[in-house]
Amino acid sequence: MLKVWTCLQTQHDWRLVLVAGLVCFLTCLAAVNLHQRARAVGTRPSVGWLLAAGAVTGGGIWATHFIAMLAYVPGFDFDFDLTMTVASLIVAATMTTLGLSVAACLPGSRGTVIGGGLIGAGIGCMHYMGMASLNFVILWDWPIVAVSLLCALVGSIGAVALAQRGETLPALTGAAGLLALAILSHHFIAMGAMDALPPVTADHAADRIEPLALCLAIAAATGAIIVASLFVALIDRSTHRRITERNLQLDVALNNMGRGLCMFDASGRVQLCNSEYLDMYHLRGHDLQAGVDYRHLLQLKAQVGTSPIDAGTHCARLAEAIAERRPMEWMTSLADGRQIHVSYRPVAHGGWVITHEDYTERMQNRSRIEFLAHHDGLTQLPNRSAFDKQFDEAIIRANKARSNFATICIDLDRFKEINDVYGHGVGDAFLCEVARRLSAASEDAFVARIGGDEFVIIAEGSEQPAAAAELCERILRAFDAEFLLKGCAIKGNCSIGVAIYPDNGRAAEELLANADAALYRVKADQRGSYRFFETALDASLREKRMLQMELAEAVEAGQFEPHYQPQVNAAGEVVGFEVLGRWRHPERGLVAPALFIGLAEETGLIGGIDEQILRAACREAASWEKPLPIAVNLSPIDFRRGDVPSMILSILFETGLSPGRLHIEITEGVLMQDDGRVMSQLRRIKSLGAHLALDDFGTGYSSLSYLQAFPFDKLKIDRAFVAQLDSNPQSRAIVRAIIGLGHTLGLSVIAEGVETDDQLDVLTGLGCDEFQGYLTGRPQPFRLYRHLTRSAPASIAV
Repeated sequence: MLKVWTCLQTQHDWRLVLVAGLVCFLTCLAAVNLHQRARAVGTRPSVGWLLAAGAVTGGGIWATHFIAMLAYVPGFDFDFDLTMTVASLIVAATMTTLGLSVAACLPGSRGTVIGGGLIGAGIGCMHYMGMASLNFVILWDWPIVAVSLLCALVGSIGAVALAQRGETLPALTGAAGLLALAILSHHFIAMGAMDALPPVTADHAADRIEPLALCLAIAAATGAIIVASLFVALIDRSTHRRITERNLQLDVALNNMGRGLCMFDASGRVQLCNSEYLDMYHLRGHDLQAGVDYRHLLQLKAQVGTSPIDAGTHCARLAEAIAERRPMEWMTSLADGRQIHVSYRPVAHGGWVITHEDYTERMQNRSRIEFLAHHDGLTQLPNRSAFDKQFDEAIIRANKARSNFATICIDLDRFKEINDVYGHGVGDAFLCEVARRLSAASEDAFVARIGGDEFVIIAEGSEQPAAAAELCERILRAFDAEFLLKGCAIKGNCSIGVAIYPDNGRAAEELLANADAALYRVKADQRGSYRFFETALDASLREKRMLQMELAEAVEAGQFEPHYQPQVNAAGEVVGFEVLGRWRHPERGLVAPALFIGLAEETGLIGGIDEQILRAACREAASWEKPLPIAVNLSPIDFRRGDVPSMILSILFETGLSPGRLHIEITEGVLMQDDGRVMSQLRRIKSLGAHLALDDFGTGYSSLSYLQAFPFDKLKIDRAFVAQLDSNPQSRAIVRAIIGLGHTLGLSVIAEGVETDDQLDVLTGLGCDEFQGYLTGRPQPFRLYRHLTRSAPASIAV
């Protein structure tokens, strides 16, 4: 190696050596880029790019050699043989082209080793053929010659291996540098392997080239090759990158467009399709290669079970669209049940694009939405909207046939109690079973659910009212059997009101209102039966509606006021007052509670009324000299719809009334709806310091478990038992039992509805603690009882 270094240091012009190195690296960089272009064009390497890469690489090796030879200074003049020089160029270009082609076409390490080896051999052949073109005598050191060839082979194989890794800048630059190192190391080691002797004769042959001319020719050729090759390679790389990015964007868009797309040429052969199309028809990519005829495509769909059910109609529409060359759209049903929307669009040169979109879910949703718009979600019966439409159609048919039909309103008796006792799950199941029984009993009649527990039937096609009466009988019989729901046996019943078109009304609202009026009278007189509308009911219905509107206005205007009824002990001393709500109507005067309490609970207005009465009573009681307690009755609706403890706390804070003076009276209806929330509210009321009283004890669904589970302070004996104390021994026994039970549990007992001295005597004898009723005082405005709240002891003669 010392010989090589001595040759390089003493016999070379370093300036030209650097030029040779730069030319070599730039040439190799251009060659590597051209080779990458050949590999990146398509699935098979491009012959044109491979020939260009081979020519550039061979020319670069040849140029590097002869520029480096111009840097060689042996101490005498020399020149080159033209024929051998040209031959060396051809060999270099041929060998490198062959090597690059093998590397590009033969996959794996075999292609890398063989291709790189051919390039290395080309480097060696070119160099030693070029040395043979010199006109002086050369003595070779063959071991060093072998080392030079080994450097060419190893460096070339390494450069090819690095270039095969990809198009990244580090890989391309590294490959170019390694190839340049292989060429340069081979050249200068080979130069160190020879001893040059001056030529025997100084005469120049005719076919010899002067060094200066050769230098100019090499520089010009090399420069042109490098510039042209790099320019072309870089332009192509940029273009290819843009095309690749655009194709990638198009592929992403094509495969994510939400519908299947297939493009055909003018002869009906597939040009391309997206993945959505393949997935939609359960096809595989290799089944649908470019060039497949659309008729064969239909056969492929039939094989996998995704062909149109009516393939003839589908093909006819497609043929019509192709013939007329105009956009068309149609729906087709596949054999697997899906609904596909097909859109045909012609394109230039006679081809067409067809898109397929799966409308199955959309059509199912549309059908479902349409169904839900006209049907009840729980029972699946037609709803109010469907009823209105059916009613209009029934009127048209009746007028055309000069016939009549019946509108039958059905309301479930005590459905709220079923919901409260058994829970909403059982309540919903009950409604569904009612819907099934009504549909079965009504046969061909139209059945709809228009409210929570309200159903309506339109019965046509028979003589009315006889047919309607028969239908009502069937409906009532349908409720004879118990409802077995989720392990519960429930006895159901219904009330029915009937109105006949056109006798009882010509508009849907009028006829329905009249049927509802008949239903209302049934519920008031005899539940579990039916009744036809009568003219007299119309006035009653109008009165009810008027009262309902005025009731809502009264809540807004604050027309409710508390009336007070004294509560006394056995000694006749006033121990408190029960507060009763009264409605002072600006025109009607004082409206009886029986006329509006039920309506207020039915419409949900009771909450506002109770709050007004409670606030007014607490404000009044807070001003009394004598701190007597007040008892206020709250509706079950209050506990179901609102936060009663928070309302009480707010009113106590606002009025300044001591919580211990407030007694909240509730009925067993509150307890029946308990789902944990009622117990929580009652405990919170107790925690405020207020007292709880169980009103009307023994009249509803009394259970001793209520007294154990709920924190009551007082029991109230209902007036129904008190009224019969003188005449009914059973009533006396019940009252005795209630008083004994209350005292045993540590509760005080009060009797309401005490109207005679005999009743008072009996209750006193049975140990009742407190009394109230007309005997002790009627419910009246507070000003009439103000004297009872002064500091002096107050009593009532009873």
